[in-house]
Amino acid sequence: MLKILLLCFASLLCAAEGTVLTINDDEYSLHDFYSRYPKKQWERADSLKKDKMFTDFVKRELCVLEAKKVGLQNDPDIAVKIRDRSLQILVNESYEHFVATPLISPSELDAARQNAKKELFAGHILIGHSGAYLSNPPQRTVDEALLLSQQIKDEFEAGGSFSVLAKKYSDDPGAKNNGGSLGWVQWGRTVPEFQRVLFGLGVDVLSSPVLTDFGYHLILVSDIRPSELQYMSDDAYESYVINVSKNSVRDQLREAAVNYDAKKIDDYGVLFNLAGVELVLDAFNRNQKDGFLSESDNKGSAFLLGGVEGVGVLCVYNGKGYGPGWFSTKLKRISPARQPRFDSADKIISALKTIILQDIAISEGFAGGVENIFTFKYKKGGVVSDLLYDAYLKRLVNSAQKPDTLDVFNYYENNKLTKYMDDERVVVREIKVSTRGVADSLVRLLDSGTSFALLAQQNSSTNPGEGGLYGPFSRSGDRSLFDAASLLGVGEYSPVLPTSKNGFSIIQLVEPAFATPIDVDRVYVQIESLLIKEGQDEAKSVGVDGLLKKYTIIKNNSLLF
Repeated sequence: MLKILLLCFASLLCAAEGTVLTINDDEYSLHDFYSRYPKKQWERADSLKKDKMFTDFVKRELCVLEAKKVGLQNDPDIAVKIRDRSLQILVNESYEHFVATPLISPSELDAARQNAKKELFAGHILIGHSGAYLSNPPQRTVDEALLLSQQIKDEFEAGGSFSVLAKKYSDDPGAKNNGGSLGWVQWGRTVPEFQRVLFGLGVDVLSSPVLTDFGYHLILVSDIRPSELQYMSDDAYESYVINVSKNSVRDQLREAAVNYDAKKIDDYGVLFNLAGVELVLDAFNRNQKDGFLSESDNKGSAFLLGGVEGVGVLCVYNGKGYGPGWFSTKLKRISPARQPRFDSADKIISALKTIILQDIAISEGFAGGVENIFTFKYKKGGVVSDLLYDAYLKRLVNSAQKPDTLDVFNYYENNKLTKYMDDERVVVREIKVSTRGVADSLVRLLDSGTSFALLAQQNSSTNPGEGGLYGPFSRSGDRSLFDAASLLGVGEYSPVLPTSKNGFSIIQLVEPAFATPIDVDRVYVQIESLLIKEGQDEAKSVGVDGLLKKYTIIKNNSLLF
């Protein structure tokens, strides 16, 4: 029913000796940093990118501290978001605590405790078979794969190069380029069968063939180093151990969660008023028919439940009756786009069960002390940090002074010749006729000195009253005539030009291509938006940079660089 984490979380607090940054009295660990910038991303970055990443990390934490200092966590909107998201974390962590953790064997926890503080530089040679989980599995049997793996091991022990053997034999697609290297591997990052052998190997000792769903692996460890987890406090490390060990039971989690939910529904005596459910369904169908439910109007299932009449008690839960209004209040914490559709009785009951199970998880989470567990406190801290960071940046943005009309006009005057010029335009006279013969005879008259304007008045279908004047027009308006005009000097005329619809034209250049500034009214809103954005960016930059001087900052880059 609810999402249960299958992998370890990326960030946990660590002891003071793992501190990479201190701001006044607040310390930030190596793992805090890697929660924002994953370790692999950091290690691939060049020195300039690393410097920017670390500077961004410092500025972000400064914004969070300043947000707390000015009391943004007490803003009603932010406080509601903190409450709602904290409760959702409590729901998830309650399932982790009551469903997932009891499935983990003590031996799996012990193995994680012993190995999670180190990481191994590992490589492997994969020998697949026809039934392996590979995009293009080789046509060999499992026994043939085992035999080949043993032969490769013999070649290595006879002095063969691991990299060369990997490129020659491995069915891992990346082996041709990386020689079988997996890079630095932490506990919990590989499948259990592979992991158990990997972390039991000595340096430069090739394993015996290890069978997984991908085939047989020959595993080699070439180096060992401490991981950043070495700096964790005891409670943080224990939380990490529990979460990383859930990999060993991931195939049991769904069934365990379903059974847990069923037991809670039974334990709490949950019963639904089926007649009431039908009334909710009828209301949904009526509103759908009338087009009344609309996400764009911020109306969803919560709105529907809040307005349905005649239901009374919709559900009995833990000896108490709950009507549509109670469920509506719960659903309002979800955006209308994500609220469930009530287009069948089964979907309605399923959605109401989900709300009840979340409520049970919250109640049992508080009763069982889940809110005091390290993982809950850390994840809640992360949520609060994200909300306060966004809120502080919004506060800075809102502090920016809005441009007035004079600011817009000054910007326009200073930039109109470079940024706000209209397309180039030309003015011509055009003699437009329907036949080539007439056009050729008119050219001969022009060559003899007859006035172009006079001939246009007498013969052109284009503006004859003004001597064929046409324009100003841009290239996008009339490409063929614009290009022809660009070859002429003022007063010169063109040869006969074929035009659309089997017509023929002769043009005379009156005014060469020229550009004029776009009228300020046409670009006023654009400039105003630009100035607003510039002001907001300036307010953010000045506001955040000012915090660098306001707080005492100590960087311990040696742990990172």
